Amino acid sequence: KPAMARGEMNLIGATTLNEYQKYIEKDAALERRFQPVFIPEPTVEQTISILRGLRDKLEGHHKVTIRDEAFVAA
Repeated sequence: KPAMARGEMNLIGATTLNEYQKYIEKDAALERRFQPVFIPEPTVEQTISILRGLRDKLEGHHKVTIRDEAFVAA
């Protein structure tokens, strides 16, 4: 916290709302150093689009072929 207060360290954190409330909100010194950004879960259509965008990397990494039907079924 002291390094953050002095501006010596920038930090990006990721957590669930429940964990934020449990760990961050209860520590006023820590909470005032964060700016919450709420990001909703992607829709089914957005998720399929994200997976399609990652297809080449996923296929290369796992050495498999992923058909569109697999994304829709998942």
